[in-house]
Amino acid sequence: MAFVEDGLRMASGRTQPGATNWQVYSPTGIYVDVDITSARFTGTPVIVTSIGGAGNHWATTGASAIYPVPPDLLATATRFRVYLRWVDNSPLTPAQANAFKWHINWVGMEV
Repeated sequence: MAFVEDGLRMASGRTQPGATNWQVYSPTGIYVDVDITSARFTGTPVIVTSIGGAGNHWATTGASAIYPVPPDLLATATRFRVYLRWVDNSPLTPAQANAFKWHINWVGMEV
């Protein structure tokens, strides 16, 4: 969903609950690259994220931190990365995350 008024562009979206393309980055962590191409930002927007799901996402950390998507080394107008792990640093897999229907909600704003 996108909204444009007086030079302000806002858009929002989410990854697919239960089918997010989580990737392994360590035995205790996963990440997802979030595609925001549909928002049609022209520069790097301000992004706010949260995690949603059917359970246990309260015991995670990282969902509100936005990272660059290598090799670009910057979040861009079209994508950003979110890393996730359990707060106790126990093992986490993409299959677990999708079983809990975890997904990333996002809102972006560009002036």
